[in-house]
Amino acid sequence: MKHTIVLLLLLPALLFSQKKDIGNSSVNFAQIEQSYLSGLNSDNLGLKVSCAYFLGEIESQKAVIPLMKMLRSGETEQERLIAALSLVKIGDERGIYLVKRRAEFCKCERTRRLCKNLYYAFYNSKYEEDSQYVNEGDNELVNLVAGITK
Repeated sequence: MKHTIVLLLLLPALLFSQKKDIGNSSVNFAQIEQSYLSGLNSDNLGLKVSCAYFLGEIESQKAVIPLMKMLRSGETEQERLIAALSLVKIGDERGIYLVKRRAEFCKCERTRRLCKNLYYAFYNSKYEEDSQYVNEGDNELVNLVAGITK
């Protein structure tokens, strides 16, 4: 049953990512976005984390506030980490600011470190001529976040 729910939620993303005319794309995008937003309220951790990830992939502006809530008060480390990644991928100023604040003040060392790296990678990809914050070992992180400002 769990696999069926996850498959049903992932199917629209696969259809959406293909470059073919599927009719009224604004209606399809809205339906996909609403499905993922609904999944954020699930009790199933895997479903919640998957939906948070795909909301970042589709750069959903409606997901900024729920993802900020997930980053602030997520029960598990996985929720907080994927919320930070998705907020950076969306690129909304409110979310970026929260990621920066979590990099400074989060009690969890791993979350704090990842938020710091994500913030620096975002800043570096957006303002690469101004500053080089990312260290040599963080090239994979820069490549992961590089799609944000294209």
